Formats: sequence, structure tokens, C-alpha cells
Amino acid sequence: MNKDYSQLQQLLAGYFDEDWIDDHDNADDVIFSFISECSTDTFKNAHHELKALLLTNKTEQELQYLLFTEIGCGYYYPHEWKSGKLWLEHVDALLRQRTE
Repeated sequence: MNKDYSQLQQLLAGYFDEDWIDDHDNADDVIFSFISECSTDTFKNAHHELKALLLTNKTEQELQYLLFTEIGCGYYYPHEWKSGKLWLEHVDALLRQRTE
């Protein structure tokens, strides 16, 4: 488990597990499931960790290593997004919908 991003890992590895494609129509549906199912504390902490990650300005290579190797994200965003930062900004926008 990644100690710096433990709640974000719950979303990116726990919800984007090896079966996510069988259980959801697309990646956004996985995010919406997380939003509707997780506790308020888990949601707030995961969103905070995501925002902190976006502020780190990691290179694409560093971001891929963190997301796929350290966190264990089962969604391979390069198939749909030009960069991890763009995808994570999209995830942030979806999460902000819960707080509005």
C-alpha cells in the first residue's frame, strides 16, 4: 500500500481492479461508483490526496510508475488520455461534482 496516497489507492486500485471493465461501461462509471459508495471521510481524503498529487508536477514516466506500479491502478489511461495529469484532472472534476 502506498502510504502517501492510501485513500486514493482505494479508488485507483480498489475500484479499478482487474474486473472493472466487466462491471462498468467505462472509467467514469467507476469513479461515479466510488463517489456513491464511499464514506464521506474516504471521499474527502481521496480527493485531498488527488489534489496533492496533481500539485507534485511529476513527469509522465513518474506518474505512470506511481499509478500502475506503486498504487496498482487497473485502468490504463494512456489508451484514452494524452497524459496522466489530464486524466487525473478529469477525475478531480468528477469528484468535485459531489462537493457542489
